[in-house]
Amino acid sequence: MAIDRTRYPMTAAAFDRMGADDHVARILQMDAVWEGIRARVASGEQLPVPQLWNVVSDAEYTQSARSVSWQGDLVYAGSGLGLLHAYEMARRGWRVLIFDRTEVGCVHREWNISRSELQALVDGGGWTWAELDQVIMNEYRDGLVRFHRDNEHVTLHLPEVLNIALDAGALLAMTRAKLAAVGADIVDFCTLDAVSVSTDVNQQVLVRVRTAANTIQTFGARVVIDGMGTTSPLSLQRFGGRPYAGVCPTVGTVASGFVEGDAPALHDRTVGDILLTVSDAQRTQQYMWEGFPGRGHELTVYLFYYDTLIPGKALGRPSPTLLELFEEYFSLLETYKPSNGAVHHHKPVYGYIPARHSLQRTEAPLLRGVLPIGDAAGQQSPLTFCGFGSHVRNLRRTTGMLDTVLRAGLEQTDALALVTPFQVNVSLNWVFSRFMQPWGQTDADVNTLQHHFMGVLERHGTAFATRFFRDEMRWSDYHKMILGMFFAYLPIVGIAGRVLRLRTVDWIADYLRFTWAGALAAGGRVVGVTMLERMAADLPIRWRLRLLAQIGEWRVMGWDR
Repeated sequence: MAIDRTRYPMTAAAFDRMGADDHVARILQMDAVWEGIRARVASGEQLPVPQLWNVVSDAEYTQSARSVSWQGDLVYAGSGLGLLHAYEMARRGWRVLIFDRTEVGCVHREWNISRSELQALVDGGGWTWAELDQVIMNEYRDGLVRFHRDNEHVTLHLPEVLNIALDAGALLAMTRAKLAAVGADIVDFCTLDAVSVSTDVNQQVLVRVRTAANTIQTFGARVVIDGMGTTSPLSLQRFGGRPYAGVCPTVGTVASGFVEGDAPALHDRTVGDILLTVSDAQRTQQYMWEGFPGRGHELTVYLFYYDTLIPGKALGRPSPTLLELFEEYFSLLETYKPSNGAVHHHKPVYGYIPARHSLQRTEAPLLRGVLPIGDAAGQQSPLTFCGFGSHVRNLRRTTGMLDTVLRAGLEQTDALALVTPFQVNVSLNWVFSRFMQPWGQTDADVNTLQHHFMGVLERHGTAFATRFFRDEMRWSDYHKMILGMFFAYLPIVGIAGRVLRLRTVDWIADYLRFTWAGALAAGGRVVGVTMLERMAADLPIRWRLRLLAQIGEWRVMGWDR
């Protein structure tokens, strides 16, 4: 497949110079999947749903089981973040196989994280800081959040948010080597063809894959881990073709040649741009920029916007596809970071990053024997969309819970749904993310409102704002932000009704769930989290799992202290 050079001349020229033609087919496939989903949702048509997962009869199962070429505990469909998860489970002694439709460990986004979050890998025992230092490209002294205003602006300084830039490819290559060293099986260039479970829940899950040579192989496992990303066919099937409520189309490049200096618009390799706008809304969307300095003079730049599953829902016009957004990116890049024409693009970065609006751990029942992780689970913040940070923060929690479920033999029951990175405070961020999308009054809508919101966060201090952007928002933080906005910008009342289309019953239900979660955490702190863990050891296994899942959620949110 090739880029239409008439419609996307700047993108075609840049991809030629990067030697990135092999990425075009992947981008076009992503666009096709998402546009198909969105168009059908917008028109109200019945969505075609892939049926890769099926419950089969004993006879069919027995026939398929005869061709099994590998048997073990866990089969990972898709690598990326799945590699980190697979390594942790293999370290615990489980027999693991991981496959991908490309080379296992291939990635087309760069990752940023804070040092305290990255510490979770070291605390788990599978990594040392000496190893991680090899893949850390840069660590910043500051991180900025700023929204465009003609006459004034508020700049949030967040030195401990996304302040470490990782070489994602190098991290995954190292993880692949570590995974192989602990005895896992790694299979490149395989596409998922089908997942079958028997009517007998004691039987293994069968995974049929198609190899690069167009042959069929079958693997048997206790659980299939769905790490196939945003457009996972298993997630599409699970959610009836509507896998997510919100999406963040993202494009960019790793580039060099920008003018360096300490002025706000210049490239300062000691400062990361976490969330910035440089103009008001364009093409129905408020474009956002991120910039994370890497090795040497390189800068990873992202252009993105917030959207819902229905395209252009706010203004009734189509939202830009990834290719259209790439053309915007190359056209507007100089307005974000000047290079005086000397910019050199090294490689593209892109993707559709998903989110849901739910205050429940499981929004739809899991497919029996299938556990989604990463973008396939869609549990990262709908505001910051940091899937890597969420995955790493929750890695010990999710692998520990899965280990417990497997040892109890409950992997084909509803206990598997407790193995989730769900955070009740992250799901509540859906409300905040909706104000990142224009609502049709003026092009300055988003910037004006966010200017006031950043002012509220600034007045409460750096620690307060850091908790918000690192998915550690507390119950009391939420109320300070809501009341703060009410007093700082009274028009928010009318805007909220227009943007959120709030139905009173839904809002009350969401608020009560969040309040109940805060009250439970407060009770847990009174009893003592360590004491609760000791008490869990004496409970029946299902109650033990529920209590441990709740404690794990408190810990990752910082609600245990």
